[in-house]
Amino acid sequence: MRKVAWSVAHQEFIISDHYYFSKLQRYAKQSDIQIDEVDDLQKFSKYDTVIFNYPEIPFNSDEVDFIQDLVKSGKTVGIFGYYKNEDRIADTCNTLSERFGIHFNGDTIIDNINNHEGDNLLVLTGDTYNLPDNIKKVMLACTDSLTTTKPEVRPLIHGENTAESKYGKETILFAEYIDPSGGRFIAGGTCVFWDNYSIDLYNNKELSLYILSR
Repeated sequence: MRKVAWSVAHQEFIISDHYYFSKLQRYAKQSDIQIDEVDDLQKFSKYDTVIFNYPEIPFNSDEVDFIQDLVKSGKTVGIFGYYKNEDRIADTCNTLSERFGIHFNGDTIIDNINNHEGDNLLVLTGDTYNLPDNIKKVMLACTDSLTTTKPEVRPLIHGENTAESKYGKETILFAEYIDPSGGRFIAGGTCVFWDNYSIDLYNNKELSLYILSR
């Protein structure tokens, strides 16, 4: 069984919120993935994967060192933000993600052509890289873009050529840092791709389970 620590140590969205994440919990259980809410960073080493979903408290240097050591030991860490630098979420994510060569831009991505139900903030894209074949198209709501700064970082999801950044940035939406150990650090511009509204749309469920099972 894959064991996932869903962090609540940095004031993240809780996965036990039934209204938002009951489907994700159910699908994970069906896939033999155990998800625990964990409020102590020191306990993360007991888990295979660690998730920070909309952390609101910045990471200090000691915490970043500890999380980097987890990745170097072969574990997966994921961090997921939101658009517009809401609640300074991009700034907070950057206190961790920049160690791995990923910068949250704090912008807004729109797509007036490829979107869900005519809403240009519900961005649709099939421009995926380094993901399984069963992830062909995903819907990323209210997403930020990412800038990569290290050669060890590779894109996972890019906006279609109709997607636009309010800051004129390249529309990299999900990316991952790969450590020589096999550990990885995954960053995503939105934290609601796996909530109860989004997870059953397109291949969001497959993307969600892929991240939790890495």
